[in-house]
Amino acid sequence: MNTKKRFLGALACCLLAAAVIPGAVPSKKKIAISLERKEIREMDGSGLVLVFYLEIANSERAAYSLVEYDYRVVVENTDYFVLRTALEESIPVPGETATRISLPLKITYPDLLERVPAAAAGPKALCYVIGEMVFADSRGRQEKIPFAFSGEFPIFRPIEIEIRPVEVKTITIGGADFTVAYTLRNKNSFEMILGRLTYRLDLDGRTVAEGVVPPGKRIESQGEITLSLPHMLEFFEVGREVFDIMQKPAAAGELAVRSRAESIWGDIELDSIHKGDIRISRAQ
Repeated sequence: MNTKKRFLGALACCLLAAAVIPGAVPSKKKIAISLERKEIREMDGSGLVLVFYLEIANSERAAYSLVEYDYRVVVENTDYFVLRTALEESIPVPGETATRISLPLKITYPDLLERVPAAAAGPKALCYVIGEMVFADSRGRQEKIPFAFSGEFPIFRPIEIEIRPVEVKTITIGGADFTVAYTLRNKNSFEMILGRLTYRLDLDGRTVAEGVVPPGKRIESQGEITLSLPHMLEFFEVGREVFDIMQKPAAAGELAVRSRAESIWGDIELDSIHKGDIRISRAQ
């Protein structure tokens, strides 16, 4: 039995468990909960938010209010977390109409991989959320409605940076002409289209290069791109110390790169830093 079949089997059991309340007399529910769509937001190297957009249909003339809900989240057939919430401000559900609400699930990668190690094995994880919403009318009478929805989300691997040696073409007492080049590697199973990219290079604690790369560059799944960016420095503006740094064979460096990328999973915040010794080469 493959992973998908196991997941569907577990989901079917949960749906059945949610629909059967021991000792209760079957009756037509006045309120129905359905899933409209799912969306991934705020994805970066630390995690993401998986949002379920729900429609709550009230078939009665009487108005209700959502006052409480509880649910558990299962990822790769393992319990991830349980949440029970009594709302400080109830959400009105007018009679004979549909009300739309969102149910956001915060997924934090370090916490997820500690609790559900199996999620680290693949490019994405299967999950489902199962629970109950409690509605009350003006007299305080309650309707308890079970729900269960499935979803999936990527296990995002941050972009890797490899910086090439800083190539100094010319250097004088007044300034330097040099090139900064670095490679961005995408270890994910999906393509990304970079938006406006900003970068900054520090050598021995001094900023020697910074700039902006126009949007539109693509990094294929398991692919990479290399950016080669020319720069000029005037030492009277940045300090005489930078002249000494550019004369060295290597310096302690930090390259920070930031962008916002488009993907099949939605937008991704990219924020990567490379730290380590960086070689400095000079034209012969």
